[in-house]
Amino acid sequence: MRSVMNRKIGAAAISAAALAMVFSGCGKSEHGLNPDHPVTITVWHYYNGVQQQAFDRMITEFNETVGSEKGIVVQAFSQGSVNELLTKVTDAANEKLGSEDMPDIFGAYADTAYELNQLGRVADIGQYLTKEEQDEYVDAYMREGAFDGEDSRKMFPIAKSTEILMLNKTDWDAFSAGTGASEDKLQTWEGIAELAEMYYKWTDAQTPEPEDGKAFFGRDEMANYILIGSKQMGHEVFQVKDGQVTYNLDKETMRRLWDCYYIPYINGYFAAEGRFRSDDMKTGDIIAMACSSTGATYFPLEVTRNDGTTYPIEGAVYALPNFAGTEPCAVQQGAGMVVAKSTEEREYASVVFLKWFTDVEQNAQFATNSGYLPVKKAANQIPVLDEALDASGQNSSSLMKDSLHIGVEMTNRYELYTNQAFRQGTQARNVIKASMQDWAARDAQAVQDAVAGGASREAAAEKFDTDENFEAWLAELQGLLNDLK
Repeated sequence: MRSVMNRKIGAAAISAAALAMVFSGCGKSEHGLNPDHPVTITVWHYYNGVQQQAFDRMITEFNETVGSEKGIVVQAFSQGSVNELLTKVTDAANEKLGSEDMPDIFGAYADTAYELNQLGRVADIGQYLTKEEQDEYVDAYMREGAFDGEDSRKMFPIAKSTEILMLNKTDWDAFSAGTGASEDKLQTWEGIAELAEMYYKWTDAQTPEPEDGKAFFGRDEMANYILIGSKQMGHEVFQVKDGQVTYNLDKETMRRLWDCYYIPYINGYFAAEGRFRSDDMKTGDIIAMACSSTGATYFPLEVTRNDGTTYPIEGAVYALPNFAGTEPCAVQQGAGMVVAKSTEEREYASVVFLKWFTDVEQNAQFATNSGYLPVKKAANQIPVLDEALDASGQNSSSLMKDSLHIGVEMTNRYELYTNQAFRQGTQARNVIKASMQDWAARDAQAVQDAVAGGASREAAAEKFDTDENFEAWLAELQGLLNDLK
């Protein structure tokens, strides 16, 4: 009898152990999540307007579906601008007096994420993603967060953009008809400079007053021009190894960048008057611009002249120009999402949401509502985005559709580049952003003053189009970068 009882007890013990292993395994697979006791995950972001509305709709959908099933509730909070978000996250990470607790997920650019990672506040999300899952994303997007070696993942790509060329096609058509200007020249920066000179002289000839031609082109982000252009020509400006940066300002490369931007600018062929180049498009100060692929949402429908009169314009979208003789290259930009280091449960719940959000259907939906590009390879296909556009029921503009198409084509055809993160990377980028533009704007004003005083534009510009002036600028740029170390 005792033997039978012992066998029963032993069998029961084995069954209990087996059940414990099963439940332990389930708990491990879900990393502590329990639908009966959901965990609340906070997200801080900088989306606003249409983008915030699209993001909020997606969060509601997640909470009502996968979140409800797994026990995850996501709450999102806009922190205003990118800089405001950066300040609040940094204050929280440093536990500054009066700051809020760190959110579970926050939007950040690589340099910010890198610095917070140095403080030990960033989770490695790679542990919650299989290699097969990681391979589903555009390679360049996943590499951005590899701060601690190739296998680390400290940023989750969620929506990206690149740069495109946008054109006031109405005024371009008139210019092309009057001069024979060819769209082929829109493919290179050298061609853009040639077109800009042609446009200035063509518009100048249409009025009796001398030297009042119009600028043709402007660009929004000068840092991208210099960093991407240098990369194309074989020289990365920010060479980063083990978090340490070396600044590589190759003289021949910098001169080519100078000749294709500074020289047209001081001659009045390029311009940057408003805060953004879309502002200059609205006033007719330029008819072409390099801007983010999300720029279609800001492209004007009409031009307002100085006298207050207006006329409608049609827009057109082209791939970003390249330097002649180089392989196509463009920036990959847009903040990723960073998961704060906390508990296994909260980190895993955060990754579950981000994986859901970036799945093909959801991410294509967000992209078509916000103007961003999807982050998975399977979603970066024109038919997928067109289907999402049709399903959204929105009357998306043809420019938005063209912008997404061009962006997808570039994602699949261009090398997408962003420099590795490093300490003071944001400050270094700001130096690159301002240096050539500030120098060009100052000298352009001097040329304009000389013209107003009776000098010819050609003679006035020649004073600044010298080797000495270029070398002085380059020396100043090198010094400003060195001062950051």
